[in-house]
Amino acid sequence: MRRAPRFGTVVALLLAGCGEGGERAQQPEFIPDSMRHGGTAVVAYHVEPSSMNQFASVDNISLELQNFVLFTTLIRYDENLQPVPYLAERWDTAATSDGMALSFHLHDDVRWHDGRLTTAHDVKFTFERIKDPRTAFPNQSLLALYDSAAVQDSFTITFYLRRHPGFLDPWRRISPMPEHVLGNVAPSELGQHRFGSESPLGNGPFRFVEHRSGDRWVFEANPDFPQSLGGRPYLDRLVYRVIQESTTSLSELLAGEVDICLSVEPHQVAEIEANPTTRVLSFPSLSYAFIAWNGRRPLFQDARVRRALTLAINREQIVQTVRHGLGIPAKGPVPPFHWAYHEDLKPLPYDPDSARALLDSAGWVDRDGDGIRERDVIRASFELRTHPRADREDIMTLVQADLAKVGFEVQLRVQEAQSLRRDITSRERPFDAFVLGWTADFRLDDRILFACSQLDAPFQWASYCNPRVDELLDQVTRIEDRSQALPLWHEYQEILQWEQPFTFLYYEVRPNGVRERIRDVRMDARGDLVNVNEWWIEPAARRSVN
Repeated sequence: MRRAPRFGTVVALLLAGCGEGGERAQQPEFIPDSMRHGGTAVVAYHVEPSSMNQFASVDNISLELQNFVLFTTLIRYDENLQPVPYLAERWDTAATSDGMALSFHLHDDVRWHDGRLTTAHDVKFTFERIKDPRTAFPNQSLLALYDSAAVQDSFTITFYLRRHPGFLDPWRRISPMPEHVLGNVAPSELGQHRFGSESPLGNGPFRFVEHRSGDRWVFEANPDFPQSLGGRPYLDRLVYRVIQESTTSLSELLAGEVDICLSVEPHQVAEIEANPTTRVLSFPSLSYAFIAWNGRRPLFQDARVRRALTLAINREQIVQTVRHGLGIPAKGPVPPFHWAYHEDLKPLPYDPDSARALLDSAGWVDRDGDGIRERDVIRASFELRTHPRADREDIMTLVQADLAKVGFEVQLRVQEAQSLRRDITSRERPFDAFVLGWTADFRLDDRILFACSQLDAPFQWASYCNPRVDELLDQVTRIEDRSQALPLWHEYQEILQWEQPFTFLYYEVRPNGVRERIRDVRMDARGDLVNVNEWWIEPAARRSVN
């Protein structure tokens, strides 16, 4: 089915400005391909990847390192967001009595880094473990409409599935895992297996070298990566460093100790651009920032209260003062890149008076004159958390001040990222509210966030349940005709704006800092590392890093 014209326009915007930084970067004299090999690139980010284990990963940077660095997915998306072959050299489909059969034909020369061939048996093993509830795969909705798989021969696998839009998309996100390494591990033990942090064995353009917890992951070029998939990367080594302090990341970027800083602070952009050895690559990302309200807490169980909280927060001020304009005030969980984005839905305004009226109607009143509302014996007081990151902390400070004006007491807590992740994904939900970002997807399936069936799952942070939302989310994941699905998508967005399980703050424009010595870097909506195998360093600028 053809994409709607507007979506094509948004794709152009998403992929614009993501090459060598426009006029800023001076192109070097021609360097032949044979001289582009060598050197080490250092990438810094504030998040420690959770794992190199596909069965356990919950964060976007882990998935990027897996899918672009260490492993190979069956397909990829090209610059126009169209599926193209990768580990699978081709695919075909056939109608069945109750859906369709999808067959992938794999390249027969892709080897795991221990020398074993990657086969259809690895793909089937991965599929079956993801579908097994004992594995507790964090995003089972990816394959919810896939029923079974059959290996036809060593390099051909057929999936049997119900027809649905974006049926190829899961295979852009899922990297097959090595059956000969993990096949004897009990499904319930896969998520915590040492494979993910100590000895991941991949089949991609880079091989695992070392992991120092809380500090770095080190990868080296795979000299045996097939030429048909891109061949050996130009870089000898890729080092991913965990640097939680943004000032430290910036200092190391400007000093040349770091080559790429992912998601730099918006206020740092001017300083990076002013330095002759660095540049900024910015693009509208797939992410949005939000506040999750824990619906298990009595304070947040009434939609009127949640809506009042959003009305009381000046989100335009957050975009301008915290993001320095690098964002768009958000109105819901479907970002502008998606074809179902509700153009006619207006964001909730900044309206403290309406917020006060809603709180009064919900029974939250300041009866003792201390400036804090209460209902019965419960005070309008809660803890708001985030991880160490300056812009998130600044957001919390502004939110705290805004909510104080309507009678809420907010305590702020900055929590180490791994610790925060454990708390918010725990079944017990031991938090009140938090500020984080969420990366949406081209095949959007928000059941993982808002479906009643996911109440105890890792990402149902709001403990939100609305049967009509369940119906809508189930239907839009099955309807292939966009003209039929669009009204349902719009109703979903309207309900969430009314009920506000999250306060949607802004859609993010992502700025990354890059040193000029790193060439042919492309970053766009597909990811920061989308063409890492093509990055190269001018011979005179190379150095080695341990």
